[in-house]
Amino acid sequence: MIKHREVDLLLNYIPREGIAISFYLNTDGSERNKGVWEIEAKDLIKSARKQIAGLDLNRKFVEGAENDLRKIQEIVMLEGAAQKYRSVAVFANAGEHFYQIYRLPVPLKSKIVVDTLFYVRPLLALLEERCRVGVALIDSRNARLFEIYMGEIIEHLDFTTKAKTEKKPLLETFMKREKRLMQRKEEEIRFHITSVADLVKNHFSRNHFDKLIIGARKPIGEHLARLLNRKLRDNLIGIFDIDIHASENEVLSKAAILEKQFELENDERLLRRIADEIEKDGYAVKGLKNVVEMLHEYNVQTIAVCEDFATEGRVCPLCGMPHTEGEICVRCGEELVSVPDLLYDIVEEAARQGSNVRHIRGQSLILSLENVAAIIKFKRGELTHLEEAVETEA
Repeated sequence: MIKHREVDLLLNYIPREGIAISFYLNTDGSERNKGVWEIEAKDLIKSARKQIAGLDLNRKFVEGAENDLRKIQEIVMLEGAAQKYRSVAVFANAGEHFYQIYRLPVPLKSKIVVDTLFYVRPLLALLEERCRVGVALIDSRNARLFEIYMGEIIEHLDFTTKAKTEKKPLLETFMKREKRLMQRKEEEIRFHITSVADLVKNHFSRNHFDKLIIGARKPIGEHLARLLNRKLRDNLIGIFDIDIHASENEVLSKAAILEKQFELENDERLLRRIADEIEKDGYAVKGLKNVVEMLHEYNVQTIAVCEDFATEGRVCPLCGMPHTEGEICVRCGEELVSVPDLLYDIVEEAARQGSNVRHIRGQSLILSLENVAAIIKFKRGELTHLEEAVETEA
């Protein structure tokens, strides 16, 4: 599982020496067999070697980069989990003894970049789209915390709390003793739930969770939800019934149902918003050609694309701008090259421009939006009309 601190390490990487290699490989076994992406990896590594050979660099750095490329080649040859992981990302700089590898459940466009900085835009676009969910399990005496991200689950073993142990009662009448025990037990449960609420708050901010799910028998789960602060309550997806000693797989399975429903509802709201804006000639466009035109104008806020949609297109080999037609790049004038799936380049360009990307899963409404649609920042000509109106008033 990708940790938040690992992503921060990539983002805050400050080059001092060496060659930074960023390698992405699409290992989607549902579409391509291992032989296909092994050949693709060899071609990418060969192009990287050619690029490095043309640089005027210290021999030590060149040798270090060559070692990194050999490691990447070995990883590709050994990679066999394509049914579970659909892409691999490697970031390496032998000059600074830096090496990270991620196996991802989402396909990314195969690419290798040799630079002084790591090329992390495709990874960031993926991470920003997926929620990191904290799952808090609680009963009357114990609590556990799990983290779910991109279909993987881990338990935070440092999250532990237990209700206070019962103390033996002093000699007193049977009725008084029973009443006192009941009061003490209730006080311990109150203290326990309150403590868990505080622990969840601390872990939520420290581990950078986006959403929260509670697993508990009623009514304890509802009491915990009620004691959460406002920010946590706003990010609570739901509560499900589960035993405190449940296995990780059981927690993952039950939480995935709530998370999927939450994502579907969010996707539906986005698509409705896009459809409404298009109907009133507002701040949205649909169709591949219109969305790409908005990217050319740096005028995209959020892109919604059908997860299974693929189409051929053209892209600029110099600046990466996607095109649906033409021979020359509108941005830099370079001659365009054909690509088998333009959506990878659209998503990458959107990430480069700071736009949000949502891959829509299992939604029929996206078909009426021609598989690709976008919320745009401005309507064409509206600022010109505004400026003309101001000048007229003046």
